[in-house]
Amino acid sequence: MADQHRPGTLGHYVPYLLGRHLRAGAWPPEIGKRAILVLLGLLAVVYGLGFGHMLGNHDLSATLRANFLLGLYGTVFTSTLLVDFVPSYRPVQRLLPDHFPVSGRRSAELAFLLDLISLRRLLLGVFLAALACVPGQQRVALLGVALLLGATALSFGLRWLLTWGRGRRHPLVAAYAAVLALAGAWLTLAATKSLTGPLAAGLPWLVALLPLGLLAGQVAGLGPQFLNRNLVRPALDTAESQWLARLSPEWKAYLRKTWPALSMGLAFKVFLLVASSVMQAKHGSDSSRSIFYLVFLPVISFTYANNNLYGYLYSLTLNELQRLGLTSRLLVLYLRLAVPVLLLDCLLSAVLLVALFPASTWPLLGLLPLSAGVFLALGLWGSLSKAKPVYKNLDLMNMRNNASTLMNILTLATAATLYFMPWWWVRAGLAVSIMLTAVVPVRRLLSNHGPQRRQLHHRLQSM
Repeated sequence: MADQHRPGTLGHYVPYLLGRHLRAGAWPPEIGKRAILVLLGLLAVVYGLGFGHMLGNHDLSATLRANFLLGLYGTVFTSTLLVDFVPSYRPVQRLLPDHFPVSGRRSAELAFLLDLISLRRLLLGVFLAALACVPGQQRVALLGVALLLGATALSFGLRWLLTWGRGRRHPLVAAYAAVLALAGAWLTLAATKSLTGPLAAGLPWLVALLPLGLLAGQVAGLGPQFLNRNLVRPALDTAESQWLARLSPEWKAYLRKTWPALSMGLAFKVFLLVASSVMQAKHGSDSSRSIFYLVFLPVISFTYANNNLYGYLYSLTLNELQRLGLTSRLLVLYLRLAVPVLLLDCLLSAVLLVALFPASTWPLLGLLPLSAGVFLALGLWGSLSKAKPVYKNLDLMNMRNNASTLMNILTLATAATLYFMPWWWVRAGLAVSIMLTAVVPVRRLLSNHGPQRRQLHHRLQSM
């Protein structure tokens, strides 16, 4: 018995912790979430098999095949790397208490194994496993797995140093930054067709294997200091605290809950509008229409946040309901928070459209004021009639569930209709009609409508 629990080994903790973490990430207790994960897994298998057969098609040109492979490798590397930083930062933690008879190195190895178990990495692993089942695509899948492991090692090692206070000045931070620069250079050179010969084949493997080597050295050198007392998540910096101190209480509560979704939405807007401008320049005006309207119009900020604004501020809203009921103060609260975010979103869209797209597309600027009024009306309807309390900060797993599905579908359908409708008079008529419906929730707010007040109170008190 003594040999089974000698110091420096994890013993029977490994299968227990790995199994519990895997069940929590891949098989949650809720039936609905299980069904969604099974569906996502089946889609990953179908896409993997389909992508493999497409790559094996002899009619596929070498240039197109190289573009598809670059897209695959770039997606695997960047999405695996960013999942721990965007939309919320995930610090590295030691899973076992410091007094357990387990060395720091073994704890670091276990933490890395558990870091691999996330929904995005599991789905990418299923996709690559399905791709490997297609004859002739095993080397492609193998490089994809290597990039997945390398990106995870890069993320884990960098977050370990950031979580460890003294690690921010460690030379390994510069080494990880050099790997990031190398990965960026590889993707840029490959996209511009500047890589040929052995360099084109060896550079992605170097990007994949270097982080694993750096992490192995980090575990060997810094492993003994992998202790909970050294891995303290930093509190808010004084600059951030001073910045928050200048804001009103409702803005503090709003931004603490919604900043991941709002910042990710702005980042998606910039990235996809730049990509759309490149696609339009290369392939014509119709090549990017399917994604252009989703980021040009202020869709993401409403579907992820402002369609459930009272749900994010459930404590403030409940306090207002219990003190005064439905009053103009709640309407002012909605407008004070939603309108500035909407104006920033529309301003960024306008600047990017004028800067990146030809003058023939500038008439689309007229869609911004139309969609702004429409989305404000739909957001007020959703926040008042379909509110659901949001108790935690947003993360990638629950963002799509933090607003009413019905209101999000209506928002997306309205955005598509406004964009693809060819007649401006129909667009204007539709927008005005939807904006006029906001008279109903506004009157209910101003008149302290009893059924609406009780419904909102019941929704915000439900778990």
